[in-house]
Parts: sequence; C-alpha cells; structure tokens
Amino acid sequence: MSWQDRPYNHDDDYSANVPRGMGRGAGGEARSWLGGLPPPGKAVKYLLIANVAMFILCKLTGGEEGVIFQSLAMYVEDVVRRFQIWRFFTFSYLHDQRDLFHLIFNMIGLYFLGVMLERRWGALKFFLFYTAGGLLGVFLYTFLTVVGWFPSSFAGHAISLVGASGGVLALLGACAVLFPSVNIILVFFPVPIRLACVIFVALYTFNLAQRGANAGGDACHLAGLAFGVYFGYRGERWFRLLDGWRDGRNQRQWESKRREALARLSRPLMPFSTRFGKGHPEPEQIGKAHLEEATRARQTSRRAN
Repeated sequence: MSWQDRPYNHDDDYSANVPRGMGRGAGGEARSWLGGLPPPGKAVKYLLIANVAMFILCKLTGGEEGVIFQSLAMYVEDVVRRFQIWRFFTFSYLHDQRDLFHLIFNMIGLYFLGVMLERRWGALKFFLFYTAGGLLGVFLYTFLTVVGWFPSSFAGHAISLVGASGGVLALLGACAVLFPSVNIILVFFPVPIRLACVIFVALYTFNLAQRGANAGGDACHLAGLAFGVYFGYRGERWFRLLDGWRDGRNQRQWESKRREALARLSRPLMPFSTRFGKGHPEPEQIGKAHLEEATRARQTSRRAN
C-alpha cells in the first residue's frame, strides 16, 4: 500500500477516527482558536467561564466592597457565627480584585492540568474532584483561623479568602501522580511536575510556619495539593466504587421494569364481554363454535366420498 492510500492522507476520513480532543475531529474549531492546544472539556470550559465572569461581575459591582464579593467570599466569622455555609463553595469562584494575575495564573493552571484529568475521568468526576480540593483547602483555613493561628480581621477589617488555587493545587497533585513525565513552566523554566510539587510544599510550609503574607492561602494550597496526591494514588478506587454503585442501581431499575412488564403480560385478560358488552360472546366460545363447525363439515365430506 502506498502512502496515498493510507488513511492519514485523507483528512476527512482520518479526522473522523482520531480520538476526541486529539485531532481535527471534535473540538477542531477550538483547537484553531487555541493555536493547536487541546480544547478544554465541558467542565474545564464552564469553570473558566464562571471564574472570569465572576471576576468581571465583581469589578462592575464595586470590587471587594461590592455586595456580590461580600456575599460570596470566605469570611470565617460569617460561616461560624451566622452559618453562611454557602461561602465554602462560592469563595473559589472569586479572585483578588486588585490583582489580575491572581485570576490569570489560576486559570492557566486550571486549563493545562484540568484538560488532562477531565479527559481521563470525564466531566462529572473531574468537577467533583476539583470541588473537593477547594473544600478541603478552605476547611483547613477555617480550622486554623478558629484555633487562632490566623487572625480573622486586620486593622478593623474582616479578612477574606478567595481564589481557585485550592482546587488547582489538587489538580497539580493528581497530575504529579498520574502523569509523572509532564513538565511545567516554573519561573520561565521547565521543571518536572513532581519536583515542582516538592518546591511548592517547601515554600508553602515555610510561609505557613512563619505566618507570612498570604499564609492562609498557603494553608489552602497545601491541603489541596495533599488531597490531589492522595487521590492520584488511591482516589480512583472511589470512582470505581461510584461506577459500581451506579451500574448496580441501573441494573436494579432495569430488573424492576422487566418484572413489571412480565407481570403485565402474564396478567389474565379482561373478559371479552366486559370490554365489548354482554351481547358479545367470549373468544373461547367463538373458537369452540368454529372448531365444531369445521368438524361437522369434515365428517359430511367423508360421507359424501
């Protein structure tokens, strides 16, 4: 076979057989816009949109003093004393209104790390994992604030926690386990992903111990990163358990519907006269009459012969 006859010489045929997100098939238009980079999956795409949209919305409504930021950011006292537990989930969609790079770097990490994990796990599982990483990060921050390691206010103003970095660091930890050959850019230099994790852990731990600038954020980073590493080694078993439970539930539902269908089929038919009136004979009577008539006709023909 010459090269002209091979599938990669025919773009239309070949692109249809390329795995999703790996060629000119599904997502091809997104690839052209991204300069050849893989298009984000559904979960990553909507997370990127949500974070950018919330940043713009907060900017348009007063920034960090606006009602949206104040209602959704993580303030420990509002959670502990006023039981505003939604802040555990909403804080990660907000970012520092005075520092655009806070948003940019988090979204870069979400895109490059998230694409690999979503392709491996699917959108729902990836979203659950990402959300869990952010939750564990804010739980640790809340605990350390309650016990007094971090202040809850400074110069009379309540201290807020915002940012997607807890979830993004969870992505980094999981990718370090599942994709150890990947390099990431760290201060303009490519660094093996596992070495980058070690560097981050050292920096975050030192700053946390010194209670330095953004120590609360570093607590969130450490918790997310530790969760990601653990999940990379052990967490996919949870997904298998979830898949097994879901398959079992679907099987039970199918069996239940099957039994109901069989029960309806085996249920005796309603009497014919009940359905069509008392003047109509039953089907058994009709069949018996036809059988008797056919028997008499056969007997008569035998006598005639």
